[in-house]
Amino acid sequence: MEIKNIFLHHIDVANSLITEIKVIEDSANLNTYIESLVKDILDNPNRRFYNWKDGDTEVKNSLDPLKEIGNESEKYALNNAKRLLEKESKAQEQVNKMNVEMQKGSLLHLSIESDGTHKTIICKVEHDEVMNEVNFEYIRGLNTRKKLFKAILIYYNSNGQIEHNYVHDKNSSKYWWDDFLELEPIITDDDNTENSLNEIDKCLTRYRKKYYVDYLILRNSFLGHFRNRDTLNFSDLVNDVFKNYTPLNKQFPKDRLLASINKLPEKNLFDTTFNIAKNKINKRKKTSIRLASNLFLNIDDFVENLKNLIDLEQKNGNKYVRIKSEDGYDKLEDLLNKL
Repeated sequence: MEIKNIFLHHIDVANSLITEIKVIEDSANLNTYIESLVKDILDNPNRRFYNWKDGDTEVKNSLDPLKEIGNESEKYALNNAKRLLEKESKAQEQVNKMNVEMQKGSLLHLSIESDGTHKTIICKVEHDEVMNEVNFEYIRGLNTRKKLFKAILIYYNSNGQIEHNYVHDKNSSKYWWDDFLELEPIITDDDNTENSLNEIDKCLTRYRKKYYVDYLILRNSFLGHFRNRDTLNFSDLVNDVFKNYTPLNKQFPKDRLLASINKLPEKNLFDTTFNIAKNKINKRKKTSIRLASNLFLNIDDFVENLKNLIDLEQKNGNKYVRIKSEDGYDKLEDLLNKL
């Protein structure tokens, strides 16, 4: 990997100030930091594909100059920093009433050559203020452990044309991809939500007949994951719902299911990070379990702690389903007393 250009500007929203930070490009520590940062971006599984909006948008117009060495590239990097300060200041005004402070950081531009092609990275990185242990003065610097907030990775083909853009942002902040970068998602939030729900459902349905209880618990859990979050990060979903799941049936092929789930993004039917469209979750099919003739247990939506509410028991050759329910108990007690 060869670094062609690097520019770093600290964005101080509170004081409406931009500070250019001079970069010593032959620093071994800096190169280590950048290599680690680039690896974090390339390896990050949570990404979303975007296209640039039509017209002469500001950040898009800066991309070609940023590939060149000279004063022009410095000017365009500074203009982008000014633009980010403007957009972050407006975003901060909107969240002030909620007593929320936006993450502080710096804007880093990287122009690199690797694997025979050009790549441009524009990212917001962690910039900390720490106390020097020698003279106890405050100094500001890059955080080497928690590096990355938001990033766009721009791939160029061998002809020097943009091939595709990845955006990494765990919170899918609109001010970043829409206001600052002026991008538009290739797949909408509605389609991302519906497609991901459908594909995960298909993977689970294969195990419904043979491992019904595990199927039911996993389906309830993954719907709950969607229900309880505003933004989906696919790796979090996989870890929280599937990887950390302990099957009730010891024969349940958890590893096979996990492999199938992990392959879903390869089909490019949905992004691995997006804002969840709650109206699409409401369209999920209800689960109905036949208990006896004309008697069914209906699960209409996500049920909190489903595994702790339903229990199975075999006694004297009979099989029983026990459901913890104060509301159901009171109603059934009254009904059965009248029969």
